Order: sequence, then C-alpha cells, then structure tokens
Amino acid sequence: MYYRLQEYCRLVAGASRGAIYNLQTGKVLSVNQGALQLLLACEQSPLEDILDIQAPEDKTFVDFLHRLTGMGLGSLYLTEPTPAKAGAPDEEPPKLNFLWLEITAACNNRCLHCYATSGPCADSDAVPHERWLSLIGEARAAGAAAIQLIGGEPLLYPRWRELVEKASAEGYEFIEIFTNATLVDDDCVAFCKKHNVNIATTIYADNATVHDRVTLNPGSFAATMGAVEKILATGIPLRIASIVMKANEHEAKNIMDLCARLGVEVTPPDVVRPTGRGDDKDLLPAAYAKPPIRPPFYTDPETFARAHSCHSCLHGKIAVTAAGDVIPCIFARGEICGNILATPLADVLNGQRLQQCWHTTKDQVDKCKDCEYRYACTDCRPLAQGSDAAKRWLACSVDCPYNPYTGKWEE
Repeated sequence: MYYRLQEYCRLVAGASRGAIYNLQTGKVLSVNQGALQLLLACEQSPLEDILDIQAPEDKTFVDFLHRLTGMGLGSLYLTEPTPAKAGAPDEEPPKLNFLWLEITAACNNRCLHCYATSGPCADSDAVPHERWLSLIGEARAAGAAAIQLIGGEPLLYPRWRELVEKASAEGYEFIEIFTNATLVDDDCVAFCKKHNVNIATTIYADNATVHDRVTLNPGSFAATMGAVEKILATGIPLRIASIVMKANEHEAKNIMDLCARLGVEVTPPDVVRPTGRGDDKDLLPAAYAKPPIRPPFYTDPETFARAHSCHSCLHGKIAVTAAGDVIPCIFARGEICGNILATPLADVLNGQRLQQCWHTTKDQVDKCKDCEYRYACTDCRPLAQGSDAAKRWLACSVDCPYNPYTGKWEE
C-alpha cells in the first residue's frame, strides 16, 4: 500500500517545518517536522515500510494521513502510483513586459523622500530625444506591452507628447504617465484622453499644510487636487498612490478616505522606501507601518512555477533612468544592468546582470531560502537591500516576523 499527495499538491520543506501547496485551491497548509518527514518517506517507500497502521505508537501518523485524505490532499493506493511530476510546472523564461522611462530628473517639487533625488536643480538628463523614441520601439519589439513615463516630473520634458504618440503607434496595450499633476492643464488632459493614456499621481495628505510639507513646494496640493478634478471629470483612468513618512504619518486614513470620496481605488499607503533621499532613518514614521507578512498564504500554478525560477515582482520589468542606466526597478538604483546610450536594449535584456536580477528567487535570499512559504510569499528586493546595513541584494525581507528555524511567528 502506498500514500501520495494528490497530483495538484506540492510538498515544500523548510528548516523546521514544511508546507503543502494545493495548486487547485491555492491554499498553503503548514505541517510540522514529523508530518514533513512522513510525507517525504511516503514519496520513496510503501506505507508498511514506514509505519504499522495497527501500532498505537503510529496512530498519530495514521490519523494525520486520514485527515489529509479527508481534505482532498492525499490518497491511498494499492499499487505504486506513477510518480507525480517533481517540483514546479514548466515556466517560460521571462521576457520584457513593462518598462518605466524616467525621461527627466528635473522636478518642480523637492519631495523629502524622492527615490531619484529629483528637484528643480537636477541636471542628470543625458538621453537624446531620438534615443527615447527608438528605445520605445526596441522595447515593444522585445515584448513590452506596458509603459510608464516618470521622472522627475515627466511633464517638464518638453517633447513628452511625442513619446506617448510613439508608444501608441507601436501598439502598447497600456500607457501611463506618473506625474505630480501640478502641471496638468486642459490641453494635457485632452491629449491623454485622445491617446488613451492613464494618469497616476501621488497625494501625501488631505490638506495643503501636510502635503506641501512633504513636497517642499507651496501650492502643490491645490494644484494637484485641481488637476485630479479635471482628470476625473474627463473620465481618464486615475490612480492615486501615497507614501507615508514622519512628516505625514498621521494622514494614512485621511488619504484613503479622500480616495474613497474621489471614487478612485483605495489602497493603504506605502512606507517610505530607503532609496535616494528616502534612505534616511529620520524620515521613518513611528506611528504607521504596513501590516507585516502573515499567513494565510495563497498561490496558483503559474505563480508557484515562476517562484522557482524568477523574482515575483522584478521579472519582465526594467526602468531606464534619465542618465540612460537600465535598472530592474525604479527603487533599485544601485543595480545598473547596462546603459542604453552605449548598448542596444536587446543586449542589455540578455545580459548576465539583468538576467540575474530577473532570476533572483527566494531560494537565494537569506532566511527566505529556509522557509517553507518561500514559493507563496511576495518580495521587494530593493526594500530588503535598502534596509540592510550592508546593502546586500540577497538580504532577507524586513517585514517578515517568521523564523523558519524555530517555526514560530515572532512579535
């Protein structure tokens, strides 16, 4: 007699516990070390070689297998079943899907936490306009379907409309401009409406006093909110993001309430990222924090497969800075994978540095590699790296209180 997990289940071992990933329901079930070792043994040997179903000392193990069967996670077999495909389902290699174009480092705001250290005096723009145009075509040819123009403040780039027109002509499925919205006027709104451009902006409070304290630009709140009204009145899809730091740490609920009143998606604000000017401990909020990583965990066959070979967030993405540097994320400023002024985009995409970033998995990350939840957990490498004293790319996540070596969730 044999016992096996169902073909849609995967057993993942951690340092002290294990987890059964049910790829049919998406649920992830934690099991202790004894259960983990029993299931691993069942994969190799007949049940009678592992335990005596009549022996009192084995009753706990037998009862456990019965519970798994009742939950639809495993089954008894009279003859040895065909071995299930080991590991993860096949996953295609990542290809470019999304890119940020940081078309200028100049900005009329001087936000306390700016990851790109942008401002009115920024002078790092080095990419000629024709190179931006050709890059949009190269990225589309490489598979990119979504593009976001950012800065600095992208509306300060004199020929930003030509970049949008190029992306539209190339057939991008999603085009977005991430702007502080202080420069949005009727002509800008009409142009975005005509070319099906989405707009994203950032609000740091529901009042000018706090918002302008973050942007260091008096009048920025009034200008941004005026633009928001224009955008919504025109029916352009609008996304509002927010970052919380010491200067606005009591505004999180107010910001979400404001978004609700405006009728846009309501999401909890993020915490300031340790990148650029944001890499300052004095900016960290004391009264606000996003919820830490906690169970329950969920996954699906595609996500589970990808987690074995690619990073859950970075794969298929690049950002190109105003200096022409290609990085895997707008927050990963130190992970330069090439420069589009010196190298064709295709060569950067196939280069070892970017491929290593795209293929960073939890199996490589400190602590995470010993965790049974590693294929169902999200991850932000720039946040982990920026929060690490040594700025290591493979540093463990800072927002996870789980200790895989004890199997306990710490306070």
